[in-house]
Amino acid sequence: MRIKVRTIEPRVDGAELEELGERSSAARPRPVTAADLGPNGESVLDFLQRAARITPAERRSLEKATAWRWWMMTPLPGATMAAARAHALVVGRADGRSDAIVALQVAVAAIVTSVVGAKAGRSRLPACISNAGLALLVRDLIEPEVFETLMGPWREVMRD
Repeated sequence: MRIKVRTIEPRVDGAELEELGERSSAARPRPVTAADLGPNGESVLDFLQRAARITPAERRSLEKATAWRWWMMTPLPGATMAAARAHALVVGRADGRSDAIVALQVAVAAIVTSVVGAKAGRSRLPACISNAGLALLVRDLIEPEVFETLMGPWREVMRD
């Protein structure tokens, strides 16, 4: 199958290029602040800063711990990682923290891309960092068991 490719020449005056530059700078995500992350914003920012400095050895250990925790067979009903994450998301959104959850996900995506690179899609690291950040974000709204389920792999490896 052949595809015909066309090129489009820009206008000579450059007005469109300036407008495009303004739009692209407005589309860049701004840095996440503690105010974006709700009442637990400071602890979430500290966590994100630490996650950005993760070493390759810590990353491998964290992926192993997360793989074990993601296993669907757990001794307590409803204590799986997926159930804990779903509960934390529902509670956080019900409390009006949807924007904070989105800001957290954007920050985690940026961190994982810089740490793992192109292999991020095959890694469990995004889920682990996202879950631990979510646990901190809604810590005041969730039960200690849910918090420990989400934060467990991070604490186990990072000793934080």
